[in-house]
Amino acid sequence: MQPIKTKGFTLIELMLALSLGSLLFALMLRLIGADLRLGQAMAQHWRETSRQQRSLELIREELALAHGWMLDPPLSMRWPCPMAGRRPVLAIATQADDPQARGEQVIVYAVGPAPDRIWRGQVLMRCGPGYSLDGVPTLQGAFQNRVLLDALPQDSSVGFQVHQHPTLPVLELEIEQELPAASGGSRILRRRLAA
Repeated sequence: MQPIKTKGFTLIELMLALSLGSLLFALMLRLIGADLRLGQAMAQHWRETSRQQRSLELIREELALAHGWMLDPPLSMRWPCPMAGRRPVLAIATQADDPQARGEQVIVYAVGPAPDRIWRGQVLMRCGPGYSLDGVPTLQGAFQNRVLLDALPQDSSVGFQVHQHPTLPVLELEIEQELPAASGGSRILRRRLAA
């Protein structure tokens, strides 16, 4: 009598196919995870770049309306907001009779420690008036201290810088943030604008 031959796979062939399938599945999961991390990093980069650009444009618009400004101004006891250990970088005069930006209605941009633990690293603070619905500063309202950007480097001299251009009558604005990188370290995100 002849043995009956069945059509099918042996146990070794099944185990080999299962192992290869598991390896391919694990590889696909790793690729999907890497793609998700890359997507998150790109979204964070775009989000932070957009925030930096909006912040620089806000400062440029306020400089366009200014009656004067002062770079790296000394503290003034007349400013509407306390600096609380922050370093003032730019003071913008909102009134014609105060071109040196030393009075009570001055918009001040300062860098320093965050007012609360929810913020990452050093912060860029804006002490100034709110805006009306048509996008114009309302100087009659109360001036308030607000965080404009966080995650500035711990060295407060590099997070937000304003320089007078050497030959042109414009200011050079620069914002730098130190953000976590996907590799576990940190990366620097820098944006510049002329005002």
